Amino acid sequence: MNKVFGVNKSLTLSVLLSTVLTLSSSNDLADERQCRLLSAHRSGEHENAFQCLEALAKQGDVRAQYLVSTMYNLGHGVEKDEHNAYKWCKRAAEEGLLEAQFQLGLMYLNGEGITPDDDEAIKWLWAAADRGYPQASDVLQFIFSDDFGLGC
Repeated sequence: MNKVFGVNKSLTLSVLLSTVLTLSSSNDLADERQCRLLSAHRSGEHENAFQCLEALAKQGDVRAQYLVSTMYNLGHGVEKDEHNAYKWCKRAAEEGLLEAQFQLGLMYLNGEGITPDDDEAIKWLWAAADRGYPQASDVLQFIFSDDFGLGC
C-alpha cells in the first residue's frame, strides 16, 4: 500500500523542541531536563536532546511523548524506529493530544509501526477532526472519496 499523507519530513528538530520548551512546568526536575534539552539542542547533541526529551515523556509529559514519537519517526537523535514512534504517539493520542490523534490516524492508515487498520485510522482522524484539526478533515474527505476506495 502506498503511503498516504505521510509525516512532514521537513520538520526540524528546532521546531519540535521549541514546542516542549515553551511549556511551563511546576516540577523542578522537569525544568532541569528542559534546560539540558535546550543546551543539548543548541550544541547539536541530538542524542542527548533525545534522552532529555524521553525522560520528560516517561514522566508523563504528553507533548514530550508526541515529540519522542516524531523523533523516532524521523530518526533525529535516535535510530529511526516506526514501532517506537507508534507506541509513543499512541500514548499521547490516548491522553488527548490533538496532533498525536491526527498522526496516529495516519500511522494506522499507512501501516507505520503497526498493521494498517482503516477502522482505527478513521477513529483517530475523526477524533482530531471533531476537535477542529483541519488536516484531519481533509484526510477523512479523501478517505471517503472515490479516489481512496471507501467512498459511498
